[in-house]
Amino acid sequence: MVVLLMVMPRFAGGLHPGKSGNPAFSKYDLDSSLRTVFYPAVIGFVLLGYWFYKMNERIMILEDKQEENND
Repeated sequence: MVVLLMVMPRFAGGLHPGKSGNPAFSKYDLDSSLRTVFYPAVIGFVLLGYWFYKMNERIMILEDKQEENND
């Protein structure tokens, strides 16, 4: 486990932006054809998270109403 967590990351260059000294998300990291997929995906995940938040809020309101009716 120590080898995987401590030693291996130092040998591998990695696929993540910012690894090995290059700035993250520079013009060299994300090609324009990838940007057309990446940014809409980010927006989609943000909207999905907001939808989950609103659904959770509705469930909490309904549970509160149900508790009021049972009392």
